[in-house]
Amino acid sequence: RFNKMQGCIDSYKQFMNIKKHMRDEKTGLYYHGYDESREMYWADPVTGCSPNFWLRAMGWFMVAMVDVLERMDEQLYNEYRGIMAMLNQFDFDTCMDAMEQMLKDAVDAMIAFQDAESGMFWQVIDKAGIEGNYLETSGSALFAYAVLKGVRLGYLPKRYASYGEKAFYGTCDRYLSKNPDGSLQLDGICLVAGLGGKDHRDGSLAYYFSEPVVCNDAKGVGPLVLAYT
Repeated sequence: RFNKMQGCIDSYKQFMNIKKHMRDEKTGLYYHGYDESREMYWADPVTGCSPNFWLRAMGWFMVAMVDVLERMDEQLYNEYRGIMAMLNQFDFDTCMDAMEQMLKDAVDAMIAFQDAESGMFWQVIDKAGIEGNYLETSGSALFAYAVLKGVRLGYLPKRYASYGEKAFYGTCDRYLSKNPDGSLQLDGICLVAGLGGKDHRDGSLAYYFSEPVVCNDAKGVGPLVLAYT
């Protein structure tokens, strides 16, 4: 709509930068944060990345990929392709293929850490069963949304739907309950997690396990509703 859609090109480049700088080659997961200067106390002095994989950050990233792919595919085809050709950098199909592959790779990485019993994911994704870690609602619901929508729109193979459904129903079975007055309650939601700030949030396991776990927070309810739809 604005500025000859230059913002769309910037969005695509941001995804590629995230893949370049924040993806862990061993697990395929993406770190919570990245500091280009390497000066923040939570940043690895070599990679600039924070030390752990936070579930909700990974969930948000997968949802962003699916939602952006939908816009690229449905509404931006001619404009995006024309702009890319004009800039002589990419073509539309190459951009779509790269985004779809990045989404599939991210989902594959997550599937390896999906809890076999519940279908949910752990607050710190790759640290299952460690004392203080827990199966978290918002990130599990974001995964379900991204996967189920990705399958519906054809970005992911149909067989992946079972992973999204398992996360959705597992979250409902574990944390969705009915109060005596008939209202619903959704538990197991990490209230917030960040890096830096006045509380010296260092990205350690102890930090992620220390943040409050709450019920009916929008950051959990919203993704579950999105996954349901």
